Amino acid sequence: MDTEKKQIHLNIQEDIYRKLKVKCAYKGVSMQKYIADLIAASIEENTGKGGLLLIVEDEAILRESLKDSLKDEHTVTTAETGEEALEIIKKKDFDIIIVDVRLPGITGLDVVRWVKQSKPYVRAIVITAYPSVELAVEAMKQGAVDYLVKPINLEVLGALIWDNLQKVGKKRPVLE
Repeated sequence: MDTEKKQIHLNIQEDIYRKLKVKCAYKGVSMQKYIADLIAASIEENTGKGGLLLIVEDEAILRESLKDSLKDEHTVTTAETGEEALEIIKKKDFDIIIVDVRLPGITGLDVVRWVKQSKPYVRAIVITAYPSVELAVEAMKQGAVDYLVKPINLEVLGALIWDNLQKVGKKRPVLE
């Protein structure tokens, strides 16, 4: 079976292309992501969903607990290792990654560094059970936007996610 993703090519008038480029630079997203989001919104693919999240956590209980608590408001993908996370990120765009610092193999900070270099519009929230000032400073240097200590307060995490989504232009749905 062919699992390779197929590409489509669009012909866009130059003046529209320039406007898209400016809008994407202003919102801090890639043009591909912006167009994909427009298409998804037009076919209501993500109706009622907040952001596209990737949780990278080697502890299965915490990983699944975070996913379960966030999946009603967001589209959530998970990874157990840094290597698995990088493979997923290469194939799919995310708004936010939530990544544990201590992972087997590639560390969480290595994942954050790679993401910031290859997809700078993705926001990273680092989590750890072993907090220190030095680690917090290093996480921010590598590109993390927030730093949380385990056990994770789900209300705080939810607020951080929505704050960061607003910074990339996504609005929290109004509950009726």
